[in-house]
Amino acid sequence: MALKIFKGLWFFSVIGLLFTFFYVYAGLPEWVILSNEGAPSYIPKNSLFYLSIGAMAVINTLVFIATRLPIKQKQDFKAWFYGLIITINIFFIASLGFLHVYNSGERYDYSGMAPAIYGSLFLVGAWIISWPIYLLSQKILAK
Repeated sequence: MALKIFKGLWFFSVIGLLFTFFYVYAGLPEWVILSNEGAPSYIPKNSLFYLSIGAMAVINTLVFIATRLPIKQKQDFKAWFYGLIITINIFFIASLGFLHVYNSGERYDYSGMAPAIYGSLFLVGAWIISWPIYLLSQKILAK
């Protein structure tokens, strides 16, 4: 049951990620500012497009590869891995939102974006740690 829920959530996270990506991409200037500290670093809009699409494709394709691995707790691992990819997609969405705000011509307090970025990174880290904890708890409860 959990696997079906995570599959559905993963699907909606991919749809949300693509929607956010195309919305952000449409509003970016030709040269996207990545950093303004020291010497500013820029990347062409087209390069950002292909790098982002490539990263999103590789990360989300891992779902199909990892679910075919021969693992003892296959259903549990599949559900956990779908959840991991969901959390990574959430991080991508938060990062794209920050990139959009950072490159807009408006005055904006960027510190308001920090909780979303760091929160999504914390979510990814917590989800990664949850699998070994789950396996350890299964071993302890089996005894």
